[in-house]
Amino acid sequence: MNLFASFNLAISRIMATKTRSILTMLGIVIGVASLVALMSVAQGATSGISNALSGLGAKQITVSGTSATGLVEDDVTALSMLPYVESTYSQVSGQGTASTGKVDVSLSLVGVSPNYASMALPKIAVGSFLPSSLPMQASRDVVLSAVAANDLNIKVEQIGQIIYINGQPFQLVGVLNDANGFGARGIAYVTQDAARKIFAQTPYVSSITLQSTTETDVAAVTTEADTLLRGRYGLSATDSAQFMVTSQTSLLSTLSTVQNTLKLMLGGIASISLIVGGIGIMNIMLVSVRERTREIGVRRAIGARQRQILVQFLIEAVVLSVLGGFIGLVLGELAAYFVAKAGGWAFTISAGTVGLALGFSALVGIVFGVVPARTASKLQPVEALRFE
Repeated sequence: MNLFASFNLAISRIMATKTRSILTMLGIVIGVASLVALMSVAQGATSGISNALSGLGAKQITVSGTSATGLVEDDVTALSMLPYVESTYSQVSGQGTASTGKVDVSLSLVGVSPNYASMALPKIAVGSFLPSSLPMQASRDVVLSAVAANDLNIKVEQIGQIIYINGQPFQLVGVLNDANGFGARGIAYVTQDAARKIFAQTPYVSSITLQSTTETDVAAVTTEADTLLRGRYGLSATDSAQFMVTSQTSLLSTLSTVQNTLKLMLGGIASISLIVGGIGIMNIMLVSVRERTREIGVRRAIGARQRQILVQFLIEAVVLSVLGGFIGLVLGELAAYFVAKAGGWAFTISAGTVGLALGFSALVGIVFGVVPARTASKLQPVEALRFE
């Protein structure tokens, strides 16, 4: 009997016991669906984060204060004088409340310096952003994120009206077109001068963002910024500092490492279901060998070789496993699609994930199908024909 005939016979035996075959495949279906869904969701989520980080600017380096007094305004001036630094902006941030007189909400309050708009490129949905001219830095204007505007029930016609930030009146000049991502909270943007008066933080800043002249200069600027600040505060290269220097490149590299670790962990968890499914296949195939003992005896008596019996049962196990893997792949991708839509990130199908799912399911069929196949092939014709 050739391989094609063995395959047809295996398919016919599976179709003859549909209910048993479906229940046998169930463990593989669940395992592959879990594997595909978890890995696709992890890839889609991290891809969305990567795109968001890339959109922040590949040439930007951020110096973040790790305490309220970690950075001062003079640091901004010193950093702006570094070679290959094209422009800078700073931020003062803290927690606050916003009120329209009818609704009060808690939000993050961010005071930005004049260069913020030209470097961060905020997307405006309605109105305009804060003024960038120096004489206007004392203005009492505020721009809300989409989340904050939604929380305050702000309507388009309310642009230009007064809202209260920490009890102080500000004129609403714009609303951003930012996404309502997972865990997002409202943000109110005001000028840095206004924020300092609210927080009484003079002369401290929360963070400083530098933009290098080219992407290739990012590493050099990152190193020079760290060295400069350590020198200003009398710190050695190994001393702990009240600031942290990061770039989008380093963040993306870290994210890639986290993504790979996450995929490995999730894949390992889902693989347990596949192994359980493989044990189920082995168990059912052993039962099938016992039920078909006389059939095996007849085939051996008319000339079938041990290898042919082994191949037939092994093909049945692999077909069950691969078919279950394919069904699980479809269900897993559907689950990942709906999760991606709910989470607001792009749905992606990775060829590597598909290949891993189907390949692993085939491997499970081979590994756990060997024992039943060998058991069937080792049956002696005379003993098998006597089996009741």
